[in-house]
Amino acid sequence: MKDSKHISKEPYQLKRGKEFQKIVQADYSKNSKDGDVGIEEFVSFENVPGIKQKSGRMDIIIHNAAGDDFVMIMEIKATDWDKIKPKNIKRNLCKHSKQLYNYIDKFMSVNKFDVGLALLYPEPPKKEGLREHIEKTAMDKYSFPVYWYSELNSE
Repeated sequence: MKDSKHISKEPYQLKRGKEFQKIVQADYSKNSKDGDVGIEEFVSFENVPGIKQKSGRMDIIIHNAAGDDFVMIMEIKATDWDKIKPKNIKRNLCKHSKQLYNYIDKFMSVNKFDVGLALLYPEPPKKEGLREHIEKTAMDKYSFPVYWYSELNSE
């Protein structure tokens, strides 16, 4: 039996992220009407030039959503934007975009598919102007839409 002092606790942010991801993935699995939903789907980057990592894991991918040569990729992030320092907002969006663009590069260059993409966060920030800043930066600088699960789930 391991000594309890040596068992590391999972960081709160990671635990929160996994919990949020499970909720969203379960929701998409049971409510998808178009295409085949893949949850935690493995993707290889071995034949993709310019990507150093060998593989990745997509949170949600919808195959054949708008035809045989189209996929929709959604990354789920449990980011609490109100807790992010203003100087780190662009850096976080950049990190999230790099992950999405690896998937896009793979599907467009290797599979020759069209790709739709989105980032899904739990809820919009409450700080004045921050939501607009995040949505505008994500779209204008990185070309991906941001969605807020609390709003999608309430419709």
